[in-house]
Amino acid sequence: MNKKNKLIMFTILWLIVIGILYYTNVLTTDINKISTLIKGNPLKMKVIFVLLSTIRIMFFIPQTIFIIIGSIIFGPWVGFILSLLSLIISQSIIFFIGKNLNSSLLEDNFSLKQKNIINILKHYGYKILALGVICPITPSDLITFSAACIKLNYIKSIIVITIADIPIIFLYNFLLGETKVSYLFKLLTLLTIVFISYYSFLTWDKINKSVEI
Repeated sequence: MNKKNKLIMFTILWLIVIGILYYTNVLTTDINKISTLIKGNPLKMKVIFVLLSTIRIMFFIPQTIFIIIGSIIFGPWVGFILSLLSLIISQSIIFFIGKNLNSSLLEDNFSLKQKNIINILKHYGYKILALGVICPITPSDLITFSAACIKLNYIKSIIVITIADIPIIFLYNFLLGETKVSYLFKLLTLLTIVFISYYSFLTWDKINKSVEI
């Protein structure tokens, strides 16, 4: 698919998403209106949120953005569950696409462009899959796709991805969600996120450089 066709496809998909948001009256900056809409149609809003945070993969939107949105809109506990559910669904879709994509297409394009990531996954397996999901500089969707391309086990991969993401989803939800906790707790939560992100970044960078050599 050439760049022009990709641009047309993404434009159409964006218009579909905007249409859904407009139709459901979500496309607004009025916080009171959004709050009223959520309270009036809680189940509908949850379904829409899971849908949008799943199809985000078509627009290369990071999962973290929807984790933050979910925690703010639905609160820490509901936001956590919805974000976790959409994570499992979206990563399963990515894995399915990667595993069933035409192999010749992978050899000509993807495998060559992402050779380093694939080599890392082949060498370290599920351990690096977990690290890739946690690390802030690595696109987790790309890591999942690469794992599928080299035929890692689907069940094991999804379990690893889920377990690796649970702490981050939990921390973001309790940092940003409307919950009665002290500022000290929020500060500790923020520091934990920073520490995990920084440590995972250093580890990934070290492994990446060693594979390049």
